[in-house]
Amino acid sequence: MNDFDRVRLQWLSTLISPASSDPVVAKYVADSTAVAQQHWHTMNRSPLRSHLWADLDSSTSSAAQRLTMDRLRSMALALKTPGSPLAEDQTLQTDLVAAVNWFLTHKYGGVPRYGNWWDWEIGIPLALNDTCVLLYEDLSGPEISKAMSAISRYAPTPSQVHKQPATGTNLNWACSIALLRGALSHDQTALTSARTAWSSLFPYATSGDGFYEDGGFIQHSHFAYNGGYGSTLLQYLAYSMIALHGSAWAFDDRQIATVSTWIQLNYVPWLHDGAFMDMTRGRNVSRSYDTDHTAGRATSAALLQIAGILAPKDAALIRSQVKGLIKRDTFLPFFRFDATDPDPIRVPSIVAGRSVVADPSISLAGNSPSSLVATSMARAVYRRPGFAYAVAMDNTKIQPYEHINEENQRGWYTGEGSVYLYVPSQVGHWADAYWPTADLYRIPGITRDTRTLRAGEPRAAANSWAGGAILDGLVAAGMSVAPVDQTLRAHKSWFCVDDAIYCLGAGISSSDGFGVETVVENRNIGEGGLLPLTVNGHHITTTSVKARSYSADWAAIDSVCGYVFPDPVQLQAVREDRRGRWTALGSGLDYTDTTLYNRRYITMWLDHGKNPKHASYAYIQLPGASAADTAKFSTNKTARIAANTHAVQAVARPDLLMINFWEAGAPAVDGVAMDRPGSVIVSDREGRTRVAICDPTTRLAGGATLTIPRSLGEQVGGNDQVSSVVSRNSTTLTVDLTGAAGKSYVATFSH
Repeated sequence: MNDFDRVRLQWLSTLISPASSDPVVAKYVADSTAVAQQHWHTMNRSPLRSHLWADLDSSTSSAAQRLTMDRLRSMALALKTPGSPLAEDQTLQTDLVAAVNWFLTHKYGGVPRYGNWWDWEIGIPLALNDTCVLLYEDLSGPEISKAMSAISRYAPTPSQVHKQPATGTNLNWACSIALLRGALSHDQTALTSARTAWSSLFPYATSGDGFYEDGGFIQHSHFAYNGGYGSTLLQYLAYSMIALHGSAWAFDDRQIATVSTWIQLNYVPWLHDGAFMDMTRGRNVSRSYDTDHTAGRATSAALLQIAGILAPKDAALIRSQVKGLIKRDTFLPFFRFDATDPDPIRVPSIVAGRSVVADPSISLAGNSPSSLVATSMARAVYRRPGFAYAVAMDNTKIQPYEHINEENQRGWYTGEGSVYLYVPSQVGHWADAYWPTADLYRIPGITRDTRTLRAGEPRAAANSWAGGAILDGLVAAGMSVAPVDQTLRAHKSWFCVDDAIYCLGAGISSSDGFGVETVVENRNIGEGGLLPLTVNGHHITTTSVKARSYSADWAAIDSVCGYVFPDPVQLQAVREDRRGRWTALGSGLDYTDTTLYNRRYITMWLDHGKNPKHASYAYIQLPGASAADTAKFSTNKTARIAANTHAVQAVARPDLLMINFWEAGAPAVDGVAMDRPGSVIVSDREGRTRVAICDPTTRLAGGATLTIPRSLGEQVGGNDQVSSVVSRNSTTLTVDLTGAAGKSYVATFSH
């Protein structure tokens, strides 16, 4: 066998598997075939046809041509998947080959491009390549050449897309396309050019698109995209690595090891109970067919396939993690066929998943235990055994939301200090029609003015601070609020301490003539949900269209979250039914779900009034807490708010101090002072003191000095960038922040 055939056949192994007696696999194959059968039934087979499907009859929409090719791929899979009711059906084979040739003659090949460049250069070629691999024995040599020539015309080089240098996922897609074009055409130059172009994907990025050493992944220069572009990158990188394995173009051991590192650093921390956190998915959140659980399942499927070529130790860990993700996803079962997905989970992943779940030697891993601050993309996640608490921030580099191609038209506040809470009692919270039904002006965690925004209205941030210190799993995150073209300004902190998150806001000021509010919660409790809102022990079970004001010391949504207010507040709250459609979030052929969804919400916010000056707030979130737990915590807080001003915010307890110094020379907190802005954690545990210092702005260079009014003892470890001078009554730490990129530098002292 030559290497061209090896690559083709190994790619085929990512698409289909031998017939299985497993009833779950058999049902998955049957259900996928039923969709293909419907496509075949509705396909126009007339010799004089002007389209293949009436609903995709267009000569101006590139998406129509992409979706046409997706359907042809679906039919090819039904034809070639062993065990399919349509396997090797001769009539289907004849109709399918004719349809592919018609498509290449009339819709893709010599046709001038229109619409979205992505469809011509990436979307259509991905599906066309798969189809040619599947139909390789049915298509003639000239027919294969015709298809590859068409792809070559629109996507001639893997190092460029849209006549620009290809980066990140676009680069990976382009290389995958060139790989198969080379294998199918026996074109060594195409394969070599793909492998050469791929080399630029592997080094960690320091700006722009790509993977970051802090766990970030960025696409389109300004957006967090691990669970969007990053997820599909992993899928097609997995297929490509498998296809090239053992060939002259195989990825080397160092590149394979790098992918293993990415999986643990840039993917696993953002997965929870089978879902890929929405705050890492950009505009994908607005697509009905692409929820956080859909993305998580696709990522798990890719992990199952790529594990086969990784080092045994890495593969064992991944299989354990995926087994846990599959078991815990009670919202979207992994083994159920999803007819709405244009590129459904491939059968080999279903087969591998069944094997992993059934293998008692593979342990069941829990959710990632690791907290993470990815300053590169202004995201943080705090993890405890019972929950994940994630914060999406923005700054001058990371924009609040992406709106292009008429997608995500109401995503205004999805990344402006937004909080995404994951608890086991609501595994499908964000996927359960949240985005079409929620009040998208009130994403949890944000501080905003009450102006009305138009669909797709641009938003940008003038602030530089978005990040924070991390130490031994504890997080001190912060974000300054400074929307471009608004006078609204504020400083927000999230101090994550054991099972509580201390949420502080200060310096909240605006002069634009609007009211300003901080959203405490906007929780989807399901269609006709029965969960009450409890405020100071009073259960609110009625639904309303109008908010009420409650004098609150604490509030709770049982087993979802408790909310404690250190000082009594006037809490605005409503328990309401809301309706909405996915089509309100985007338009075009990818937005065809016109269902009117109805979900019940509990929404709470703090009203700072019109044109506030130096307003503030403070509340403590207790993820997963019951009403009784919350009431108890409200009378026995484990930490105190040590500062909450425009200059400095802090939380303290005897063994822990967490501080965000917003300006140079800000007032000391419990005697701890810093001469430059920064985020600090001082922890006294297990007979030692550990100090973390971070520059969340990523802009500082040179030394920063932190003074602590006590002797910490001998410095016995930590980062080389931190030095200390210890006297009888004080300790002075100096840290070189040059090039820190938001990393927390740590010093350890022995008492």
